[in-house]
Amino acid sequence: MAGSSRRHTPAEPQDAQAFLAALDSYAAAVRRARGARPRATGDWLTLSQYGLLEPLARQPEARIRELADAAGITASTATRILDALERRGIVRRTRSAADRRAVAVTLTPQGRRLFETQHAWVRERERALYEGLPPRERAIAARVLGGLTELIDELAAGPPDNPA
Repeated sequence: MAGSSRRHTPAEPQDAQAFLAALDSYAAAVRRARGARPRATGDWLTLSQYGLLEPLARQPEARIRELADAAGITASTATRILDALERRGIVRRTRSAADRRAVAVTLTPQGRRLFETQHAWVRERERALYEGLPPRERAIAARVLGGLTELIDELAAGPPDNPA
């Protein structure tokens, strides 16, 4: 039956190789970015700090474990990041009023201003990327990014217990 099985053309392996090279480059850039120091002088958050604080932009406080889970890091790593942010006056940690055993993290007014300023800059850069895409590629971009998100989550989880 014509068209029922897909034939590989000589260009497909090169296309696949180019895609895999671009995917590797993207993954390496994400890893580099998580620990990179910003070029901006003065107060600015690393992407790791920014990612940890993102949930606090939508709620008044959160537990360390909640922030760590949302950022995809361990609670001990979140604690180290929060230590540095607290020294800079960006966050405050207190005992939770709801559960005295838990630590509540809040953004200070300075921290909220810093986060909002950086968030606006991040969104502006993301919009510029989107607007720079040809109209036909805009719809495809959301689908590709969704697929990349699923792939990264799968790779982070590792193979199933019984991969065979």
